[in-house]
Amino acid sequence: MTIVRDIIAHIEGLAGHPLGRDEGVHHGAADRPVGVVTVSWMATPGAIHVAGMARSELLIVHESLYFPYDVVISRDPPPGWQEWRVNRQRKELLERYDLTCLRVHGSADEICILDAFAALLGLGEPVHVDGLVKVYEIPPLSLGTLTQRVKKALGMAHLRVGAPWDAERLVHRVGLPWGGLGLFVNVSYQQQLVSQGCDVFIAGETDNYGFRFAAECDIPMIETSHEFSENAGLRRFTEMLASAFPGVSFRFHEDECIWHVE
Repeated sequence: MTIVRDIIAHIEGLAGHPLGRDEGVHHGAADRPVGVVTVSWMATPGAIHVAGMARSELLIVHESLYFPYDVVISRDPPPGWQEWRVNRQRKELLERYDLTCLRVHGSADEICILDAFAALLGLGEPVHVDGLVKVYEIPPLSLGTLTQRVKKALGMAHLRVGAPWDAERLVHRVGLPWGGLGLFVNVSYQQQLVSQGCDVFIAGETDNYGFRFAAECDIPMIETSHEFSENAGLRRFTEMLASAFPGVSFRFHEDECIWHVE
């Protein structure tokens, strides 16, 4: 019999350390037996419903279960956050389907998410590695061509590309602020890539300040989406868990990009 705690122990073994402060069981119990597990990027209502309909006992997610981000470990949470519509709805759905929710965030990034994003983009092996700071060299090509290749690799009809935009500009040294590492709160990660001589970024999610930081470093940033930059890694993560626990049925639910272009 496999329990949630067994899966946690295996993940910790893969990562080489205990789960981080922001990780762990955020709803339900760690000693619960499991026979069906669903993995998704976030505990959206759709993902919870899919897990529940599959009769999963466990939903493993990568992102924060509740809003605002990491509120469950915040030292100064906003009053009444538990009653916000989004949070109340997620909790009620988890309870309706009798689901335990386990968050695996940085550990999954280390195990496979960044590497899977690089593989999806066809970047090969990194030429510089310092923990989760990895740099990739590609034959020089135009920014316009690289943008089209990224669109094709991720199956996206539209991308945002931050200034400086020049379709003919040649780039060859790639940094990947995947997930939310292109956001303004994470520009220190961008700076580490700047320090390694990157001339283009392919990001998950960014914002105005994040774009501007890269632009003032004279580095164009191609934005995909938070979900799409991590879904491939979470699919791989699901496969790894399924291989380690053959008696448990593991399923992957792919969260869609939340925006579209009119």
